Amino acid sequence: MKALLRIPALVACVVALALPALAQEQENYEADARSAEDAPPMIPHFVADNANGTACLACHETGLKGAPVTPHPTRLNCTQCHVRSEMNAKTPETKAKTRQ
Repeated sequence: MKALLRIPALVACVVALALPALAQEQENYEADARSAEDAPPMIPHFVADNANGTACLACHETGLKGAPVTPHPTRLNCTQCHVRSEMNAKTPETKAKTRQ
């Protein structure tokens, strides 16, 4: 009889211990870098909103400073497919306007 009472108590303990581990967010987000299969690579650095493809090609056409060489240098609208991986990555600081 005592053995039958121990099983539900053991299950309750295991569930109680497992819930916090399941609720925590994953620390390593590299696996989430590509949310869809065959998605274009994300940009790991700051890109100005008004940047054109010629600015990207300054490094990515020849592989300058270890940048991966683009397989399609004739396409100049890079941010049409590629997005920044971190929206705040090395973003120039701007002062917030206060309302008076």
